[in-house]
Amino acid sequence: MPGVKTILFVFLFFPGILRAGPSDPLGPHFALIPAPQRIEAISGPGLLYSQLLTVEVENTDQIRLLSDYPASLPVHISKRQQDAPGMLSLQIDTTLDLPSPEGYVLRVANKRVDIRAKGRAGLFYALQTLNQLLEDARDQDITIPACLITDYPSIAVRAVHLDLKHHLDAGFYYYHIIDVLASIKVNTVFFEFEDKLRYRKAPAVAAPQAISIEEFAALSKYAHDRYIEINPLVQGLGHASFILKHEQYKELRDDPASDWAFDPMNPKTYALQFALYEDAIAATPYGKYLHIGGDEVGTLGRSAQTKNSGRSAIELQMYWLKKVTDFAQTHHRTPIFWDDMVFKLSGLYKTTYDTTMNKDTVVALWKKNSPKLDANSSLFPANCIYMRWNYESPNALGDQLAIDWYKAHHLDVMPATSAQQSYAVLQRNHSNFPYIRDFCLIAKAKQLDKILCTVWDDSSPHFETVWRGLYDFAWFSWNAADTSEQNVHAAFRHRFFAPALAAQEYECRDLLESAITFWETAFLEEGDRESYYPSYKLMELPTTGDKGKWSRRYQQKLHDAAASMDIYRLIKDRIQRCMTLSRRNRYALEILDQINELQGYSANLLLLIKKYDESNTAEALIQIREWVNGFTAMRTKLEQVFGRTRMMGNPDGYIRDTNLHLHLANGTNNTDWMYYYELPMNRKIGEWLRSR
Repeated sequence: MPGVKTILFVFLFFPGILRAGPSDPLGPHFALIPAPQRIEAISGPGLLYSQLLTVEVENTDQIRLLSDYPASLPVHISKRQQDAPGMLSLQIDTTLDLPSPEGYVLRVANKRVDIRAKGRAGLFYALQTLNQLLEDARDQDITIPACLITDYPSIAVRAVHLDLKHHLDAGFYYYHIIDVLASIKVNTVFFEFEDKLRYRKAPAVAAPQAISIEEFAALSKYAHDRYIEINPLVQGLGHASFILKHEQYKELRDDPASDWAFDPMNPKTYALQFALYEDAIAATPYGKYLHIGGDEVGTLGRSAQTKNSGRSAIELQMYWLKKVTDFAQTHHRTPIFWDDMVFKLSGLYKTTYDTTMNKDTVVALWKKNSPKLDANSSLFPANCIYMRWNYESPNALGDQLAIDWYKAHHLDVMPATSAQQSYAVLQRNHSNFPYIRDFCLIAKAKQLDKILCTVWDDSSPHFETVWRGLYDFAWFSWNAADTSEQNVHAAFRHRFFAPALAAQEYECRDLLESAITFWETAFLEEGDRESYYPSYKLMELPTTGDKGKWSRRYQQKLHDAAASMDIYRLIKDRIQRCMTLSRRNRYALEILDQINELQGYSANLLLLIKKYDESNTAEALIQIREWVNGFTAMRTKLEQVFGRTRMMGNPDGYIRDTNLHLHLANGTNNTDWMYYYELPMNRKIGEWLRSR
């Protein structure tokens, strides 16, 4: 029989296990995200939610830490002169033997809580842990067991990337995002501004709805007070369409016919980029970094000046990188650079992501082509961070070798994983769980001190759909120990919604992911929904006199549509039960419910057409017409729910770029891009119905 200490460890780390054993003496479980490094059971009474009566701090500076504390308690300033029940005591102890300045020790015993930390950030993170314990105690009316939590992060810089490329959220929602990220111990955020910052020094770049520098600076102060540093990401060299689409900047293009990339040999390039950087730095006054982009510049060297320079593509890339690195240094920022071009131009990039390549092939390619890297190593600025991004195959051998190459050349490398890539409406791969986990484990194993989790806006899913992936990232970047998806996602449901939803029977997201996979191409014979493809082929519709022929032609698609409708009904039921039991974040469930309605629309329409094809009845045609006519109401409801926190569509006069990467969200200024195949299919059906 396990001892008390073992039971408590299982109780806190593996809630699904204890939920299966209701007779366990500890009763309902707790779920902490991220999981602490160590939890020990100690003797003595624990603590009820209602038993904290007052707070003891060492000085008035520590009082601000309590601003987000869930209970309003009297504050007593002393140097640990009391040891009474009902007290929450906060103490800075620089002698604590912990490997991080963000570390802390939290002790619950004798109806009181004592927190010691190496610094103020540690006190703040200890309070986030305590908040979760108290939330569970309140939600379930249970006692927090007497315990000692020793905690610190596995990775020092735990960063999240927020992409403003194709949409903005309401101002209050960014403050909400900061609050949630702080509660799960994320300490760095990169805002990819593109044209959504109201630049002063290059006002033509700013979109009509752009946020002012002052507003972003205020958000940065709010985040700083919660131990999050906001940093800017301003794309440069490539991904420059938001700048080079404007007539007045066309002379700065590397390719006169494309708004994608800057001419690195044109001095005016740097005058403009540096002006944008200066405004972005002003908007993020507490940041340490300046992310300068630099990726996916595959056509570099087309301008007259680059051709006349005689420089190779990698020399042009590094010439630009040196210029912007020097700028960042003079402005007391460390530059960060997406590193894909380094390996593309050295013939090694495929090895960094293609897991189908066998080990011998990868090793041979590195033996053959790594001398190209070595020969150009002097071009790599030493005072730059090289961001090794890999969103689906961090365990690829070439990815590991790339990290090792940086370390061998004493260059700072930062991995980047992703909670959202280019997926429409909803993420896949169980919120990218395996890839987030694996890259965090790699970062720890290779003793890397920084990691980023990207949230790309290419197809602009609602931010409420991203939280699970970000919670996964927060878990593994803080505590990089291998843990199963089942346990982490049970803890997420518990923490994000309510303890009652921890059980697998309340999992909605994974079911919806499977249905969305069919929805993406439900109406298509050719094409997909990853990008805004200008050409695609819709499926045909039944013809008169060929009863059943259409259904036979699309037998597999109709089989999948029926399966999706089964999933639709199951998800609908689960979401309703979750809404009844949830204690918080019901809005996220409403978003999932609307996504389910969208995918269900397509699946059910196909089944209604099948019904007509097999019966040729007027009643079946009426049902199809009524269903298609109901699309507008469904769309309106979806956009009303989405629009509570986000700005839907671009304002009049917004200039879209040439969409080189065919991003869905850059397809139209209104929200039609969200229904890229539903709208033409509805038009096609309308014409078909008129001919019946």
